[in-house]
Amino acid sequence: MTRAAGGARLIVNADDFGLSEAVNRAVIQAHENGIVTSTSIMAGGVAFEHAAGLAARCPTLGVGVHLTLTELRPVAESVPSLVGSDGQFARHATDFAKRWARGAIALADVHKELDAQIRRVRAHGVQPTHLDGHQHVHVLPGIARVVAQLAREHGIRAVRVPTERPRGYMLKDIRSLKRLAEQVVLGTLAAASPLAALRRVDRFVGFYFGGRLNEQNLETLLERLPAGKTVELMCHPGADDPQSRYGDWHYAWAAETAALTSPRIRELIGAQGVRLIGYRDV
Repeated sequence: MTRAAGGARLIVNADDFGLSEAVNRAVIQAHENGIVTSTSIMAGGVAFEHAAGLAARCPTLGVGVHLTLTELRPVAESVPSLVGSDGQFARHATDFAKRWARGAIALADVHKELDAQIRRVRAHGVQPTHLDGHQHVHVLPGIARVVAQLAREHGIRAVRVPTERPRGYMLKDIRSLKRLAEQVVLGTLAAASPLAALRRVDRFVGFYFGGRLNEQNLETLLERLPAGKTVELMCHPGADDPQSRYGDWHYAWAAETAALTSPRIRELIGAQGVRLIGYRDV
């Protein structure tokens, strides 16, 4: 243990609720039997209805909206600048960012689509605790302004601002330098965006270990929580499935679920004096 994090308040947010039923079940498992306190739901996910039903039966789990402009199909009708000839969003954030950089993304379409996503979530009885973004495209200039506007329009007080600080341990694995560079760029965009003026946590962690938050990596993060600060930890519980359409993400789904439900991790949180909270408490 490197140092105490006494007094830290920690939101453990599971992204991608609604992506699949396997992910949905893992999120609930990690909440009921582990340290997950919050999740963010994908209104366009193939398992959205399943996720909304689970959320209705689990009132202690805070639920935000995982605003999505990549990989899935749109919720709104006729948002031509956001989709390809197949009617789907860009396959990855890098593809979306290239289209955004060319000026090919209409902000009116972004507003229409993200508004439709929030409205669909609310129509299923979920009162969103916060907003965040799939693959973090919500921090791009222009798009961040739309997200800030929608937060005000819908009375959603909190938003994720993914500004994870570089740490020394991130330099030890040369294979992860690309991830670290992406983290720095993302954090710079987020800090300069209109989102930074909205209600948010003091610190954000989890990007660097995204998709590979096993027990050892989770322990690394928990041991370095800043005392007296409110921190969001992003995580991705799920189940390993060779047939999953998201196999190219190379996520260690099951290992992450195991880490989030580990008794040893709960003991570490207690020893560190960390208080688990949700976005309702921010």
